[in-house]
Amino acid sequence: MFRRFFTASILNLFGMTLSFATFVVIMIQVNYDYNYDKGIKDYDKIFLVERYDSASNESSIHMPRPVGELIADCSPQIESVALISNGYTSSYDVMVNENKFSMDFFYGFKDYMKVFQPEMICGSVDALDREVPDRVLIPESAARLMFGSVDVLEQPIHICSDETDCFVGGVYKDFPENSTMKNVFYAAFWPGSNAGNWQNYNYALYVRLTDAGAAEAVAKAGAQKLNEVTDDEINLRLVPLADLHFKSGESSKFMVYLLICASFLLVIIAAVNYMNFSLAETPMRLRSINTQKVLGATTGKLRTMLVGESVIVCLLAFVLSVGILLCLPALGMQELVSANIGLLHHVDIIGWTLLLCIAIGLAAGAYPAWYATSFPPALVLKGSYGLSPQGKMLRTTLICIQFTVTFILTVCIGVILLQSYFIRNSDYGYDKEVVLTGYMTNETKAQKEAVRNELMKVEGVEGVAYSLFILGTKDEYMGWGRGDEQHNMNFTCMPVDYHYLSVMGIKITEGRDFLEHDGDVYIFNEAARKQYDWLELDKPVLINDYPVVGFCENIKFGSFRTDSNVPMAFFIHGKDHSGWQKDNCFNIRIAKNVDKIEMMKKIQEVLESFTPDHDFGVRFFDQILNETYKSELRFQKQMVLFSILAIIISLIGVFGLTMFESEYKKKEIGLRKIMGSTTSAILRMFNSRYIKILLCCFVIGAPLGWKFSSEWLKTFAERTPIYWWIFVVAFVLVALITLLTVTLQAWKTANENPVNSIKTE
Repeated sequence: MFRRFFTASILNLFGMTLSFATFVVIMIQVNYDYNYDKGIKDYDKIFLVERYDSASNESSIHMPRPVGELIADCSPQIESVALISNGYTSSYDVMVNENKFSMDFFYGFKDYMKVFQPEMICGSVDALDREVPDRVLIPESAARLMFGSVDVLEQPIHICSDETDCFVGGVYKDFPENSTMKNVFYAAFWPGSNAGNWQNYNYALYVRLTDAGAAEAVAKAGAQKLNEVTDDEINLRLVPLADLHFKSGESSKFMVYLLICASFLLVIIAAVNYMNFSLAETPMRLRSINTQKVLGATTGKLRTMLVGESVIVCLLAFVLSVGILLCLPALGMQELVSANIGLLHHVDIIGWTLLLCIAIGLAAGAYPAWYATSFPPALVLKGSYGLSPQGKMLRTTLICIQFTVTFILTVCIGVILLQSYFIRNSDYGYDKEVVLTGYMTNETKAQKEAVRNELMKVEGVEGVAYSLFILGTKDEYMGWGRGDEQHNMNFTCMPVDYHYLSVMGIKITEGRDFLEHDGDVYIFNEAARKQYDWLELDKPVLINDYPVVGFCENIKFGSFRTDSNVPMAFFIHGKDHSGWQKDNCFNIRIAKNVDKIEMMKKIQEVLESFTPDHDFGVRFFDQILNETYKSELRFQKQMVLFSILAIIISLIGVFGLTMFESEYKKKEIGLRKIMGSTTSAILRMFNSRYIKILLCCFVIGAPLGWKFSSEWLKTFAERTPIYWWIFVVAFVLVALITLLTVTLQAWKTANENPVNSIKTE
C-alpha cells in the first residue's frame, strides 16, 4: 500500500509524526505547570496568608510585620511561619577567592526557611536565626560555581557594594525550576527591621500547618485575633502553595486544561486520519484479503496482521517524532515551553507517549481490520464494496471531527491574537515607546545626581527619573492602607522622584507636578479621587497623613491581568521615609527618532562607568511587555502551532480521502465527461460535498471556540471583545484551504482521458 499510494501514505505518516512530537512538547509544558511547587517537601501543608474583602472580592498578600506576627501565633496548627520580602530579590556583586559573581539575595525574618524545608546538603536553616544576620543559605549550583565544592560551611563571601562579608550557613539542594522558591542566596533581615510598624506593607506571610485540612480554621482564628487587636473587620484565607502559580498570572488552570485537550485532540485528528486512510484503502485490499481466506487464512490471523500493520506505522511515526524532538533545542524551539525541552529530562513523558502511540495503533487499526475481513469471500471476489453507504458515512463522520476541532482552534487563536494586539496597542497613559528602563546598583544609587548628569550628556536623552518599580511589570505593587476616625482607604503606592511624571509623559489633570524640594506628598490618579471623594488639593488625605499636590490621569500601572481603574498614588519620599528604598530603577526618556539599539549601548556604557562590567538590563517597554506576558505569548505560540498542525493534518485527511474517492469514481467521471460534463462541473461535484461538511462543522465548532476563548479571556481584567468577524475569517480560511486541496486533487482525475478512466474500472 505504501508503494501503490506513496504520497497519501507518507502524508499520513508525516501527520502522525507531527502530532506525536507536538503532544510531547505540550505535555512537557503541562507537566511543568501542573506540578509547579510540588517538588517542595510537604507542599500541601504550606499556605500563603491573604487578606480579602468579601464584598468587593478584592484581595492582597501584602502584610505589615506586626500583622504577620499576630497571625503566626493564632493557632497551634501552625508549625512554622515565613515572614518574607514580598517576592523581591536584590542583586549584588560578590567576591569569592578574587573571582566576581552577580548573585540574587532573598530576605525574610529569622528561620523562615523552616516553612519550605529545602534539602540541606550541609549546614542547617537554623543558621539564619541569629542576632547578627551574617549567614546565608546558598544553592548547590552556586557553591560548585564559586567554590568548586559543597563543603563550604563558614566560608566568607564578600559583598562588593557595601564592603561587608557574609558567611555560608548552609548549602541546599537546588529547587526544581518549576518552583516558587528560586535558587538564590537566602539571607535574614535585621531582627528589629520594621518592628511595630503597621504602615509598611512590604511582606508576605507563609505558614506550614501540621494538618492541611486545618487551613480554614486557622484563617478564621487569625482573622479573629487580628480584629481584636485592630478593631477592623479583616478577613483572611489561606491559599495553597500549589495554587500560587496559577494566581500569579504566569499560567492558569484553564490554559493547562485547554493545552491538555488540544494536544489529545491533535493526536485524535491524526489517528482519525489514519483510520480514514485505512478504511478508504480497504476496497483495494478486499480481493487480496479474501483470496487469502479462500486459501486457508483464518479471520483472526488476518485481523491480527492488519492491526499489526497499524501499530507498526504508529511506532514508526513515534520514532520519527523522537528524532524531531531531539532537534528542537538546536532549532531554537526552547521558547515554546517553560521547562527544559531536552528529552532526557522527560523520560516518563516519552514512555507514556509510546504507550499512547501503541494504543492509537490498536484503536485505529481495529475497526478497519474488522471491516476488511467481514465480507463473504465469494461475493467480494465477484465485485467491489468500495463505496458502501456505511463506509462513506463513517469516513464523513471522521472528517467532521477533524474539521470541528480545526474550527475550534482557529477561533481560539484569532481571539488570542486579538488580545495580544489589544495589550500592545492600548493607551497606557504614558509614553512607553520612548522610555528606556533598567535596574540600579548600589554604586549608582549612591551617586544618583552624577548618574543623571552623565546620562543627560548623551545626545538624544531628554530626561532621567528614578522609581522603586517599573510600570507594567507586576500584577501587584506596594499596597498602602490608611485610616482615621472618619475614613479608611487602600491604594497602590508608587514611590518616584520629582522628574518621574514628566519623563514618563503622565498628564496632570488638576494641581501640579512634583517639585524638586517636595517630600512626603502624593499625586493620586482619578480613580482614587472618584472612590475617595474627600481627597482635596493641598490637604492631607487623612488626619496625620500627607498632602495631595495633584491628580493625574488613570494609567496602566499594572499588567492587563489587573484593573487599572483602581486607586493608586505616586509618592515622593521625604524625611519620614528617608531610610526607605525608593530608587531601584532608572527611567530614561529619549528623542523619538534616535537609533534605539545604539542608544541602549550608549546608556549601558555610561552606567558601567559607575559600576564596571555590570549588566543594567537596559530595555524598552516593548521588551518589558514581552517579559511580563511571556506565559500568554508562549500560550499564543503554542495555540498557533496547534492550529497550523490541525489544519495541516486535516488537509492530509482530505487529500487522502479525495484521492481514493477520485480513484473509485474514475468510471463515473469518465462517463460524465463522455456525456458532456465539463471539468468545472466535476470539480463542483467534489467541492459541494465538502462545503456541506464545512458548514456543519462550523456550526458545531464556532460556539465551542467562543466558549473556550471566553474562559481564557477571563484571566485578564482588561480584555478585547470577541468580534463577529473572527468567526467569518476562521470559516473562510479553513474553507479556502480545504477547497483548494480538494480542487487540486480532483483536477488530475477530471482531466484524464475518459476512455482510459472507463478501462481502469
